Amino acid sequence: MQNIARRNLLYAFGVVSVTPLSLFRAATALSGTTQKTAPGTPPNSSRSAAVAKPGENRYAFTSEKVARRIHCKVTTSDSRGSCSIFELAALPRYGPPRHVHDREEEWYYVLSGDFLFEAGGQRNHLPTGGSIWLPRDLPHCWGNEGTTAGKLILMCQPAGFEKFFDEAAQLPLYSQDPAELQKLHELHAKYGMELVGPPIFPTA
Repeated sequence: MQNIARRNLLYAFGVVSVTPLSLFRAATALSGTTQKTAPGTPPNSSRSAAVAKPGENRYAFTSEKVARRIHCKVTTSDSRGSCSIFELAALPRYGPPRHVHDREEEWYYVLSGDFLFEAGGQRNHLPTGGSIWLPRDLPHCWGNEGTTAGKLILMCQPAGFEKFFDEAAQLPLYSQDPAELQKLHELHAKYGMELVGPPIFPTA
């Protein structure tokens, strides 16, 4: 029965004989049916390079505060919804509250500085050149544990995280005011996230 089911699946992708090349083609076609993109991504049939020069922002953030410390190098439109890539600047002791995503998976690369990442309760010290992959549904946070400003590369998959950064700039990240905290929780929920704890350096 398994052989029959496998043969029927191959036939569905136009494979009439089982060879290494035909299996590769079938796997490629199957993977294409499960590719995830950001919700509401506009169709884009063009294929062109997305070039970002040093210090350039390919996304027009409405917040000047965000635009100074976050440079979007690959936008949702650039990648046709597959990913967004950012260069983040972080002051000493700065970092987001503990949170969890139910949409995005994230990859961080340390461009400069020393960072402490916490993922699933496990802490990792990452100097320049270190990286970490964070699957969705894994609680995590990070902070700059150095004495000078540091920089990170962040890739979010699927795309669409530009808008969260823009909206988050309108709220105080470390406020203890109940009304402000409620707004922060609502914003995270809007983008498929949940706040689950304080920042890794609570005094930031």
